[in-house]
Amino acid sequence: MEGQNNPIEEWYQGLSEEAQDTFNALLKVNQKADSPDQWNGSKMLQGDCKEHGIWEWSFFADNRQQRLLGIFSSERKKAFFLIGCYHKQKRYTPQDCLKTAIKRAKELRKGTAIFHERKVNSNI
Repeated sequence: MEGQNNPIEEWYQGLSEEAQDTFNALLKVNQKADSPDQWNGSKMLQGDCKEHGIWEWSFFADNRQQRLLGIFSSERKKAFFLIGCYHKQKRYTPQDCLKTAIKRAKELRKGTAIFHERKVNSNI
């Protein structure tokens, strides 16, 4: 996706240490889920995003509602995070995050995207 950068790691590094800990703890809890509908805090988006199977995972940290947009893999217990953002009063920041998520989902499905695996830290 867009060269060799890692957009999720860039988003993650922009979070406070407390928010990073919250994110890591939620990943640890959700790794036990057997199917996507069992993930705490996730919901399928509507419109164009729904057509591409994009869901939103939310948690509160750094005094705002953090969001990750992603798709679930056909492999059990595997998800792809497409973009990190936040949401306030019906507005996403960055503003183009829905379009970006759709673009990245298409690239992943075509096999033209590079993805970076994030291991869940079991020491949390």
